[in-house]
Amino acid sequence: MRLVMDASVAIAASRIHEPSSAAARARIGRALRRQDELVMPALFSVEVAGALSRRGEPEDKIRDYVLRLTSGPHQVIPLGVAKARRAMDVALTGRLRGADAVYVWLASSRGLPLCTLDHELAERAEAFCKVIAP
Repeated sequence: MRLVMDASVAIAASRIHEPSSAAARARIGRALRRQDELVMPALFSVEVAGALSRRGEPEDKIRDYVLRLTSGPHQVIPLGVAKARRAMDVALTGRLRGADAVYVWLASSRGLPLCTLDHELAERAEAFCKVIAP
């Protein structure tokens, strides 16, 4: 399956005590086995690395994890000025936080489902794209 995955899923997969961790780990496992093809904005790496770093995960482990999730066949999409303006339109129309609007814009523009654990994002994104849980 080809999908846009937001950082919440990758972060939850590393938090064993989180209620959605098992489902997130299963989705990440499919991506690492290349059963799923992930499409992510460039900010995905920054969000995941920042969250895991704040939790005290070792830097080399974080870098390896992010690299495996952002290497082929997975796609990392740069934002740039024109795409940022389109994401801004989504933020304004959908009343979305900045990073959330980028994920929603990407899913909507590519006709892909958005995989997220963020309930507020999921609710607002439904006006733009299909939303799935891990």
